[in-house]
Amino acid sequence: MEKTDLQSGQSLAEEHRFQSKNEIVLESTNKNELWSLLTEQVLENLTTFQMNGSGWIFHSIVALDIHPVGYKPLRGGTFVKLPEFLSRKEALENMKFRNEKKTDNQCFKWCVARALNPVERDSGRVTKILRKQAESLNFRGIEFPVSLKAIDKFERLNP
Repeated sequence: MEKTDLQSGQSLAEEHRFQSKNEIVLESTNKNELWSLLTEQVLENLTTFQMNGSGWIFHSIVALDIHPVGYKPLRGGTFVKLPEFLSRKEALENMKFRNEKKTDNQCFKWCVARALNPVERDSGRVTKILRKQAESLNFRGIEFPVSLKAIDKFERLNP
């Protein structure tokens, strides 16, 4: 960025950093659209900076950094024993089957059904009664394991 000192008439140059938000890039992500979005965010930040009376004028881009990181999306389908400090709180449902190796990927269904039908003991067990209670919920069009996006759909189907 460049700026002219009004008193001395001298030209000043300084680096200013403008950045975009972090974005998740998957194989299916349209990279051109993403690049346009991120560029627009940086230019908007630059424009805001200039409009706030800073007197700085854009001169050139000194560096462009892209920082990729690994992304492991949340997924269901496996039983994970809760750490002791979480299980003591009795605020979480951690569903499991008699054989912890066996799973049907429907943990979300069993957790919601259990939350709506609490029991005193063994709340994490998937029982015949729990299966019957879960039948009152509408899971039409929802694939298991349930993705984060599908939770909104579930909430609309089950007001």
